[in-house]
Amino acid sequence: MDERMDRRIARLALARFRVGGFVGTSIADLAGALGVSKAAIYYHYRSKDALLHRLVDPLLDAIDACIQDHHQPTRTARPLLSAYLAVLLAHREAIPLIATDVAVLNHPRIGPRLRAQNQQLQSLLTAPDTSPSARLRAEAALGAIWRPLIAQPPLDLTDPTHQHTLVNAAVATLQPSRPSPTGDSWPPPNRPARRARVENDAQSRPRP
Repeated sequence: MDERMDRRIARLALARFRVGGFVGTSIADLAGALGVSKAAIYYHYRSKDALLHRLVDPLLDAIDACIQDHHQPTRTARPLLSAYLAVLLAHREAIPLIATDVAVLNHPRIGPRLRAQNQQLQSLLTAPDTSPSARLRAEAALGAIWRPLIAQPPLDLTDPTHQHTLVNAAVATLQPSRPSPTGDSWPPPNRPARRARVENDAQSRPRP
C-alpha cells in the first residue's frame, strides 16, 4: 500500500524545511516535488503553519509529558536527563528544525513554548539552588544532551553506551566542583588550591 499522502507531505516538508528553512520553503515547492497541485497540499494542511505544527508538536508534547513525569525536583538529575534524551531521540528528525531555524524559534506559539519548557527543565535541574551559576550549569547540561543530536556528521546515538556517555557528561556539568579520580572534590573545600599544590610538591621531593 502506498504511503498516505498526508504523511508524504509531512516527510517531504521536514526534509525541505531542514535544508531550505521554514520561510524559504513554499507550498508550491512541496507540491512541485510531490507532483501534485497546491490544492492537494491544502486539502491535508490548511496552511504551511499547520504543517509546521504537525512536525513540531509531537516533540513538544513529549517534552511536556517528560517534565510532568519529573515535576518534583529529585535528589539526582540523572533520571530527568535520561528521560529527556529518550524523548529527543524518539523525535530526532525534528530537533534540527527547532534548534537551528530562526523562524521556528521565533514562531509566536512554538517559540514561547520552547522557552517555557527550557525554563522548567532548568528549574528541575537546579532546585533549590537558584543562583546564576546553577542556572548556567543547568543550561550547559541541557545543551550536552541535545547538541550532539544535531552534530555534523551525525553521531551514532543508537548505542546505549553512547547515550550513557551523554547523560554522564550532562550530570558532570551540573556539579559545582570538579571531581577527582577518587570521587572527592578538588581542591578540598578547606584547602586552598595553592596550599594543596605546595603540599603536594613537598611530598614529592626526595627525602634524605
